[in-house]
Amino acid sequence: MASGRKRNFDIDAALEQATLVFWQKGFVGASMTDLTLSMGINKPSLYSAFGNKEELFVTATEHYLAKYATPHIEKLQQQDLSIKQRLLNYLLSVVEMHCDISLPKGCFVSLCAAESASHDMPQSAMDAILKIQGSHQVFLIEFFNKEKSQGNLDLGFDVEANVNYIMTFIHGSAVLARSGKTLDDLTQAVHVAVKVW
Repeated sequence: MASGRKRNFDIDAALEQATLVFWQKGFVGASMTDLTLSMGINKPSLYSAFGNKEELFVTATEHYLAKYATPHIEKLQQQDLSIKQRLLNYLLSVVEMHCDISLPKGCFVSLCAAESASHDMPQSAMDAILKIQGSHQVFLIEFFNKEKSQGNLDLGFDVEANVNYIMTFIHGSAVLARSGKTLDDLTQAVHVAVKVW
């Protein structure tokens, strides 16, 4: 994040608003006017505080990860619950966010990962999204391998296939939420999905 003179605005609140704009419109769809209006600042202030649009997007992606994505992961780490209950809680947490009426529908990462395939995003913006997506996949692989080693899953459990299944479900539910499916719809889908385990 760029350093600058003393600011007369709340930088954390401005970053939150920028994150919501990117979440709603993606990198390409979010104009500088969209960003400055939502953040309540002018372009020189944006450049001073965050750098250019690309740098702001990378910072917003990190903000999304810390504030919105990490709480889902925490559901898998509740060791006092069965693995099935943890997986249920994890996916329910995800779809609740996808459908939260106070937030843009769907998932910031899902939207921007799909957008990155067009190659209209700068490399550092694409890298930020793909890094989050990759780290999520690595986390799930490590999670399932640990559960197998602790005897909570059958030794024949296919970790890679199940991680791909979860990633497919999450990205698919994000698209469905953006297209109007309700929380009830996606909650039912979660319960069907968890029957796999």
